Amino acid sequence: MACTYPAMPSAPTHSGASHALVVRRGELGSAGHHLPAKRRPETRERRGSMQTHQKSQIQRAAFWTVGITVAHFAINTHSPALHWLHILLAGLFLIPILICAVAFELKGGLLASAVASAVYLSHLLWSWGDSPMANLDQYAWIGVYPVVGAITGHLVQSSNMRKRQRDEVIARSQRTEMINGITGLLTAVGVRDEATIQHSRRVAELSTAIAEELGVEANEVSQLHLAALVHDIGKAGVPDAILFKHGSLDDEQMAAMREHVDIAVGMLGEIPGTEAIARLVSQHHESPDGSGYPRGLTASDIDPTAAVLRVADVFAALTEARPYHEAMTESEALQAMESLRGTKLDEKAFAALHRVLANTTSADESCSGTEPAEGTS
Repeated sequence: MACTYPAMPSAPTHSGASHALVVRRGELGSAGHHLPAKRRPETRERRGSMQTHQKSQIQRAAFWTVGITVAHFAINTHSPALHWLHILLAGLFLIPILICAVAFELKGGLLASAVASAVYLSHLLWSWGDSPMANLDQYAWIGVYPVVGAITGHLVQSSNMRKRQRDEVIARSQRTEMINGITGLLTAVGVRDEATIQHSRRVAELSTAIAEELGVEANEVSQLHLAALVHDIGKAGVPDAILFKHGSLDDEQMAAMREHVDIAVGMLGEIPGTEAIARLVSQHHESPDGSGYPRGLTASDIDPTAAVLRVADVFAALTEARPYHEAMTESEALQAMESLRGTKLDEKAFAALHRVLANTTSADESCSGTEPAEGTS
């Protein structure tokens, strides 16, 4: 049986020649790990905000329900002068029903109306069972509650659905604009420096694999993939004498090379919707011990997905031939990175890189074996 595991991208050989490079659109928007067009997964922050809001609405509805119920049972049912209060309280049961319908749509409206009906019915049977003042008007509320809950819930649900559809259309339009902008940047950089684009593709695939190994949410993996593709576009602003120099850079040249991070962030700033991507790019040379650049952030201030990008970037750089060093093997690169874990490289991301490479190697070995001949065991 043929193996179907995804192969890790191979290291490109460095070429000084620059020629036009067409950026593959699929790697920006249609790869298997990217978000489906229909609906994007919600972020943890958004889900947390929604849950907090819904929890507060449940508390409000419960407060109203308990308060109205207590008032119903506390007010004398044999006094004609107070009868109007019971009618008012019966109508006030609509408030928790509306609260739940707005917060939870149709299901919330129906559930709240069922609770209100049950509570109000128990009040009628307990307090008005032997009272001549009980009448059909009071019992009619039991039918009003579910009608109001269902209608309100349905209207809110329809409104929210239209809003989600509208937001999705806007999001797709913004994403298309962003992808087009990123594609243009990558193509422009590729004309001058194909090796940087090849390197970025490797980093993108490796970053994605590491992030998925760590269980990062799909939308964050998608942002990381895009950030990895553009993390080095700022090198377009670095002079050729520095970018393609054979040998080590002096302090002045190194300072100029390090400016590529801020240049990249500035380029992305011209493209709407790239704020999250730009944040990752701005941190991909930061180190847990604060010795990185450009801002000297420490582990607590570095985005975890940016830490993944850094690990993938370092590994890819070590295993690729550059004008100033020969390509290392995977084992040599891992050995060189081992001394950097916890100080220059995030430990969790580095451990995940180990697992990704080990899994890929195991898959390679399992598929390289010869299948048994027909009729043999």
